[in-house]
Amino acid sequence: METIALGHNTPPGDLDDLLAAVAAGSGRDLFNSETLPPEAYTSPAFFELEKEKIFRRDWLPIGHTGQIPNVGDYFTFDIMGELLVAVRGKDGEVRVMSRVCLHRWAPVAQGKGNTKLFSCPFHRWGYGLDGKLVVAPHMEKAEGFDPKRCTLPHIRSEVVEGTIYICFSDETPSLAPRLASFAERMKAFRLKDLVVAYSMEFTCEFNWKIAVETFMESYHHIGAHAKTLQDKHPGGLSYGEDSHEAWTASHQPLRPDLPTETNMQSGLPPFPDLPDEVRRDSGLYLIYPFNLIGTHADRIHWTTLIPVSANRTTWVRHVLVQPEALELPNLAEIAARMKAIGQRIADEDLEVNSMQQYGATSTYAQVGRLSHLESAVWQLSDYVRRRIAA
Repeated sequence: METIALGHNTPPGDLDDLLAAVAAGSGRDLFNSETLPPEAYTSPAFFELEKEKIFRRDWLPIGHTGQIPNVGDYFTFDIMGELLVAVRGKDGEVRVMSRVCLHRWAPVAQGKGNTKLFSCPFHRWGYGLDGKLVVAPHMEKAEGFDPKRCTLPHIRSEVVEGTIYICFSDETPSLAPRLASFAERMKAFRLKDLVVAYSMEFTCEFNWKIAVETFMESYHHIGAHAKTLQDKHPGGLSYGEDSHEAWTASHQPLRPDLPTETNMQSGLPPFPDLPDEVRRDSGLYLIYPFNLIGTHADRIHWTTLIPVSANRTTWVRHVLVQPEALELPNLAEIAARMKAIGQRIADEDLEVNSMQQYGATSTYAQVGRLSHLESAVWQLSDYVRRRIAA
């Protein structure tokens, strides 16, 4: 099994050599698998290639319909240099549009909220929930100007099991058919009907692939999470599935001697239709390239990433619950407790992943062999290899 070593033998910035090293790991099974070269996590040139070959061509998750349940609800989301807004229209449909004013480019929406009109703060041009221009003050002397021909550009989007995906390419096939098996798996969790209990956001000083890989493997419980997750969900018991067309999954089962109720102590109502073996498992799902979904007996941890640069990523998480959970009188207390636990675990990951990113810059860093517990790392690497080669 030949490995092309980069490290100090490769001139910095030699993209052709890096691409050859990336491709060298193709065509292997799990038991002969290896990581991508460390330069694939640090090279600005490789990141630009990922933007072109992956982020501009594949389906990207920007949010969940639970964020915008009512007509006029909206949230903004910026990715790949594009300023976007997702909104629930008068017809109940979810649309994703550019939020850049067609007059002189100021954003017409910021953050989240509910509105009947997107009004530009610069000159008060106003757009309806469908993006059509309905207000343009003092434009009556602009010859040939027709406001009826002005509409905010719509971004191609699909909603699958509540997740709002966008795609910047018209040539990419529809995502929904490729997620049919995933949708079937999610039925018992009622993913498309869930609502947002609370959200969290983290700035990660490391590459987007490191964030995905760490979420999807539990091998690191023995190190990074030795004082948190390892006791109840030992990394050595985790396992991964074969990759599906557009998604894959890993599992971190509860320690066998612990009762199922151990996974149902948050105070949230559990999903009623889950078999015991599913309640005992914490499922980890990846819809390529970076929609991360963690399933629990009583909630879903829904995550998307915003790759900013080769060494910076924004992590956005929404904790989704059943609608009846919002009526709990102690929901704020439950959420605060869960946030604190989530922050502690996130801090453990942030620390070790930042160290990992730093280590990847060393001239002595090289391709590493993978454990059978890291099947999702292998699968993501092969996804990247396929996309970069396309």
